[in-house]
Amino acid sequence: MSQMSTRVDTEGDQSRKRKWWKEHRDRKRALQIPREIHWGSYNLEFPTFGKSGIAELKRFIQALDKESQPAKTRADIIRDVMTQLRTSNRPLEIIARIPSILPTSGEDIITLEDSQALYNRLGEKFDKPLLHRAESGDSLSGRKLRLDSFWIYLREDPQKMVDVYDCSVENPLQRTYQMTVHEVLAHWERPAHERHALNLLDIENRLVDFCPYEILQRDLSQRILRKGSESIGKTNSSFKRIRQEFFLLSGSNAISSIHVDNASQLTWILILEGRKIWYFPRKLSPNAVRWLALMGSQNVQGYEGGWARVELRAGDLLVLPPSCPHAVFTPDDCLAVGGHFFTAAHLGTTLCGLKHQEDCPEICNEDLDPTTYSLLGEALNHFDTIGTYAEQVDVLTCSSLFLDTLNPTPIAAFFKKIRPKHMPRDVDRQYSKVISQLEARLDGQNHLISARSNFLDELMHLRKRLVAQWENE
Repeated sequence: MSQMSTRVDTEGDQSRKRKWWKEHRDRKRALQIPREIHWGSYNLEFPTFGKSGIAELKRFIQALDKESQPAKTRADIIRDVMTQLRTSNRPLEIIARIPSILPTSGEDIITLEDSQALYNRLGEKFDKPLLHRAESGDSLSGRKLRLDSFWIYLREDPQKMVDVYDCSVENPLQRTYQMTVHEVLAHWERPAHERHALNLLDIENRLVDFCPYEILQRDLSQRILRKGSESIGKTNSSFKRIRQEFFLLSGSNAISSIHVDNASQLTWILILEGRKIWYFPRKLSPNAVRWLALMGSQNVQGYEGGWARVELRAGDLLVLPPSCPHAVFTPDDCLAVGGHFFTAAHLGTTLCGLKHQEDCPEICNEDLDPTTYSLLGEALNHFDTIGTYAEQVDVLTCSSLFLDTLNPTPIAAFFKKIRPKHMPRDVDRQYSKVISQLEARLDGQNHLISARSNFLDELMHLRKRLVAQWENE
């Protein structure tokens, strides 16, 4: 009897010990300090090959790097607080710090754990870049492409032309020119220490889609296309893809100075091979864009909060909000893929950024084109049925920026009609100059002005529909 009791007690002790260790382990896991992101190193002391253009960009990127800090994530903030908590045994101090364990702001970049987090974030406004840091090279796209395979793809059309940005050219206005694919390949075949950097930023992707599915779900243009289709089957289908992806092929030490992306769209970038160092203001606001317009693409001072930087490796995905000033350094030969898109949550922000680019086109490396206005016009045509109430209010508020827009077509004709027959010679010369400028703009940008005019019509029609809808509620 005594032996049996002892055995039962021993088994009970072991059970209690296992339970205690399980609870202890669970508590430890619950208080586990978030893992730190380790950013890679890079070297900004690269050769200039005696080229003043490279030397100029080298000075710029070195100055920007000194002004920047590694991007702080939400996990960094939580880890700092929890580290302090672990060193304190005073209950009141721990309780006082609890609100700061889950901060609502302070991070420089929003990290994404999985595809669902990406989908959720794209459904709302955000004023910081989104980053998915791939583990073991696994990306949210699920597709991979290495440089060796990309070279094979390019060699299929060696005589085709491609735009390149050549850092060695002294005049910034002449750094973009065309080369044949054969010439590009010959340049890359030279040893790395003997070739300067080339940046090829708009090679159209004609292979397979890399865009993550969650971006396609939130892409406003794709939503409208799906909504307008009468059938989801392929029989008599009128569905057409209008989305474009582009490859970014950058040589080591390639540099892009500060700019915003075209038409205030959201931008996604997926690294396929190599690395990029991405710089952006720690505080994104309209003031940052205004400062860029005022001070130019190589001034790194004056941005509120300074600059943050992130290292992007193979598999990493970065999503930029509209009108996010940024600069890029490529430490290693790099192949990336990306694209632009609109979302319902950010459509108001896009309108504000679009107007700013119209007024200050130098903030972007590209010109506005008719397709942008056509896509936005189509989005506005459906926005009273697609957008939420808050999104519609945002668009309506930002639409006021376009109310004073002047159409040069009637203005040029009006100037001619009211032109006095007799006026001083210097005034007559100035009058003729204004008319010539208006007519030259019409001749050179006729398609753009027509698409923009249609966009403005859709914007005004949406305003009227929404106001009438709300008045009747």
